[in-house]
Amino acid sequence: MKEFLNNIDSQILISRKIALFTFLLSSLIITTYYFTNFHGIIYLSLFFLLIAVPINTFISFVLLYSVFRNKNKIKPILFSLFLILINLPFGLFYMKIGFDIYDAVTYSNGLIN
Repeated sequence: MKEFLNNIDSQILISRKIALFTFLLSSLIITTYYFTNFHGIIYLSLFFLLIAVPINTFISFVLLYSVFRNKNKIKPILFSLFLILINLPFGLFYMKIGFDIYDAVTYSNGLIN
């Protein structure tokens, strides 16, 4: 962990991989639901959110700190931060879809009076 916090090249590489991974995995989750209509996917997506949001937040704070600490690599750091932040609109869109599906499932199962 200390190596990660002190090595800017490692931060850039890992943040880009995390941004790509979270985007691809969230897209896979929503696509899987679309093709299978398996309602249990909603719980998997909520678990994914509980894991992905803190990790992306931590990485974002580390990158923000690195912007001020490493003036010579500001462009790659900002680009990595941009990749993480660009996941926000996709995440919010997927969350809206997830909550709409959850509402439809609980309503159709008679869980809501």
